[in-house]
Amino acid sequence: MSLQKLVTKRYMSLHKHPTLKSISKDTGLQITRAFRILNGASMKLSEYEVFSKSIREKMSSLGRLENLVEECSLKLPQSEIEELNAIINKKLKVNQVKEN
Repeated sequence: MSLQKLVTKRYMSLHKHPTLKSISKDTGLQITRAFRILNGASMKLSEYEVFSKSIREKMSSLGRLENLVEECSLKLPQSEIEELNAIINKKLKVNQVKEN
């Protein structure tokens, strides 16, 4: 899946499938441009950055996850870090299977 599709899919799911009007208001893009992007038109870098910023703001809990991972890497023994890594990889594989 392309990076653009991943970003738009994540944006739509985090914002609970918003209307084009609300996407336009949130991103500052024109409604017609948002429609074209959601239907596969190539994004400009600036548009990608707007969508990514909105995703990051909505996923503030991700910042906590990153901090937790960093703390684990500093404080846990290597064997436990490898165990956590295996669990995360397994979750990603399950998610990939569900998407396909």
